[in-house]
Amino acid sequence: MHGVMSRRIDDAALSGAENMARDEALLELRLMPTLRFYRWARPTLSLGYFQRHTDLPVDAVLARGGEVVRRATGGKAILHEHELTYSLCAPETGALAGGPARAMSALHQALASALSAQLRAPVSVRGGQVLASDRAGSSWCFLDSSPLDLALRGRKLLGSAARRRGGWILFHGSLVLAPPRETPDVAALGFEPDREDLAAALGAALGLRFRPGDWTAEELNAARRIAAARYAAEAFTRRL
Repeated sequence: MHGVMSRRIDDAALSGAENMARDEALLELRLMPTLRFYRWARPTLSLGYFQRHTDLPVDAVLARGGEVVRRATGGKAILHEHELTYSLCAPETGALAGGPARAMSALHQALASALSAQLRAPVSVRGGQVLASDRAGSSWCFLDSSPLDLALRGRKLLGSAARRRGGWILFHGSLVLAPPRETPDVAALGFEPDREDLAAALGAALGLRFRPGDWTAEELNAARRIAAARYAAEAFTRRL
């Protein structure tokens, strides 16, 4: 994918519905490879696409003034609070070819190297090790690790999930900066990582150079439509 125009977007903190709708707009329109970093306007519980909302403390999060949203990607629930979230949407070619697991491995290896350098401590792909943060049968993403997840000092630090459409793939990833109340035993970075460094590492792994960019009017219009029809609709959030 060398020479393909690609961009990096740094968004302000948005609602859960807006964040998920913007990511889906990337996958729907597929205008160019895009790496997006973002935060959340309020503590937000995101459910995996196939999760049952009754397995999570949905009403408790809402009662505390938080939000609940269902993601386009699979995986388990995350309380987005003190974290940096990334999404990556790009064609399934080069390092992203061969299925989600192979692509995720390439992304996580790149992020592990960049984060290890920033932390001056080893961040590693979990592989076969059992993490101290693992809880069998948990509905929470960060208490149920997979071999491709990133670990720090024996606890899960980062996990990702994917969705494919039209020869493109969308990844969601959450990097914990401070542990949320629902999952206090996970690893935490403790500081905001250098986004330029993370973007450079991911770009090198994918053969892309992510230049600072912004949304097109077409994408923002699509995101507003998608949010209203899906992510801001309680019927979609509680559909399972």
